[in-house]
Amino acid sequence: MSKVNDIKSMKRQRKVVTPTQALAEVIGEEETTNQEINISSNEENNESTKEEKNKTIKEENNIERKRVSFDLRTDLHKQLKMQALVQDKKIYILIEEALEKYLEEKK
Repeated sequence: MSKVNDIKSMKRQRKVVTPTQALAEVIGEEETTNQEINISSNEENNESTKEEKNKTIKEENNIERKRVSFDLRTDLHKQLKMQALVQDKKIYILIEEALEKYLEEKK
């Protein structure tokens, strides 16, 4: 039974890392200092980012949208997913921003 308990306690002690944190991690000596800085800045910014996210979600819900379907190259889709993780946004928001920028340039 002790091995089972050891395994359970090891699993409990594991640090949960989000994909965004994994992408932001620096490999090497600077890793601990950057993590400490990120942790302290994340704690300070958590409340403001939560408020911002709630505002954007409310704004997104008020906008009328049309569901569309289209084919996209797989390499572009992977890059888009990575950017969505890095920027902590949804993919359709990034696509909307890119389309708005493109359409403004064409005017």
